[in-house]
Amino acid sequence: MGVALVELVPTIGLEVHCQLKTQSKMFCSCPITHGAPPNTAVCPVCLGHPGALPVVNDAAVRLAVCAGKALGCRIQNDSIFARKHYFYPDLPKGYQISQFDQPICVGGALHCEIEGRQHRFELERIHMEEDAGKLTHDGDRSLVDWNRGGTPLIEIVGRPDIPSAAAAEAWMRMLHRVMTVAGVTTGDLEKGHFRCDANVSLAPKEGPLGTRVELKNINSFKFLSKAIESEIERQREILRAGGTIKQATRSWTGNGTVPLRSKEDAADYRYFPDPDLGPVPVIQGDFQFAEANLEGMPLDLFLLDSDRSEEDEFKTKYEVTKADVVALLAAPKPRDFFERAVEAGGSPQPMANWVRGVWTRWMNEHDGNPPGIRPDQVADLERRIQAGELTRDVARMAFDVLCEHDVELDALIQEKGWSKLQDTAAIDDAIDLLLNAHASEVERYRAGESRLLGFFIGQVMRKFQGRADASDVRSALIKALNDPPLRD
Repeated sequence: MGVALVELVPTIGLEVHCQLKTQSKMFCSCPITHGAPPNTAVCPVCLGHPGALPVVNDAAVRLAVCAGKALGCRIQNDSIFARKHYFYPDLPKGYQISQFDQPICVGGALHCEIEGRQHRFELERIHMEEDAGKLTHDGDRSLVDWNRGGTPLIEIVGRPDIPSAAAAEAWMRMLHRVMTVAGVTTGDLEKGHFRCDANVSLAPKEGPLGTRVELKNINSFKFLSKAIESEIERQREILRAGGTIKQATRSWTGNGTVPLRSKEDAADYRYFPDPDLGPVPVIQGDFQFAEANLEGMPLDLFLLDSDRSEEDEFKTKYEVTKADVVALLAAPKPRDFFERAVEAGGSPQPMANWVRGVWTRWMNEHDGNPPGIRPDQVADLERRIQAGELTRDVARMAFDVLCEHDVELDALIQEKGWSKLQDTAAIDDAIDLLLNAHASEVERYRAGESRLLGFFIGQVMRKFQGRADASDVRSALIKALNDPPLRD
């Protein structure tokens, strides 16, 4: 059976580089900096000068143990650092100090909720390593800043058991939450403190795994999902055309993936134990630190249980939909505004609709800055809609003004003349004029083009600048359109 005729399913495995929250680097006392002048936070050790000897950062080991306990891993005493050889300008030693066949943590799992169901994804290992420097490409030259070189990292390696881009995004979000709650990392995505590599393959459903392609250094949850979806589609097109997938490393551009280089295997790196570093002991204080800093072990299961309890309490208190509960609990600013709007007298479900709709839209359009409108003003807008004083369209226009201007709602309505139109005769007169002016459209409507009703409604609503009630306009229009003789 040809590849084009069988179902192709993706298999995804994620590897996350997580910067540890330490004050100094992995093997020297240089400070961890961000934004410092290039090449000012360096020393002979992190620059790999001859004769400079590395010393393991105890705080990094302690945080690695904490990460492992948070994810239910088995902690290995006397793990080994190895040299991983590759040549690149931001790696002054010509190798990276990492862990290979004897990592500090093995096994474990990550649990996350996807579409209301809890899923378990296996972990392969967590190992410690140092970060490389940073290259800046400037035309026909490249500039290297070694300040980042030697920064302590852990790499959390998942097994290839993730079935979709959406599941991969949920996996990464949950891991980020666990590591930040545990205090292992600050998790700043923009600064590269938490970045992900995705291994993606496509193959027939019941067959062996396909050739994997690695997507490098993705530091956005949404970009991870988009990059995986794009790579799945790229591989699907190649396989259905009878081609083969080549093992490679690719980069996400925002619109698709582009090749970086052919993918190395472990043998290409020529790993061997670092002769300057002995086995890494895990002491009782490391375990005590984890127990003191973790609310529960494994932490992901503890957090999921806490989420369910909090969701139940929130839903019982406010009686809003499940989707509203999940969205509001996940977003501190919208949640705070929602709760204050309810305290100001707003009914919970309408307040949730306002906050998750136009309020959140405004914030997203203004770089995450919340609008200037007060919670009591949103509650007042909804009250006036329900009392028949404002149409919803006008209330939304008022909302936009109140977001940017410190004015009172009564004064704004009076100034703009936004009170709801109560004169049904005025609506009927406007409809008469409209239908007489569009006789051909009326005939087409009566001949069966019912979609033209939206055109007529829009014309009337525009005439009254949203002050007319849309349902009243709709009812009056249907009555007039179904009455064959047009009025003079």
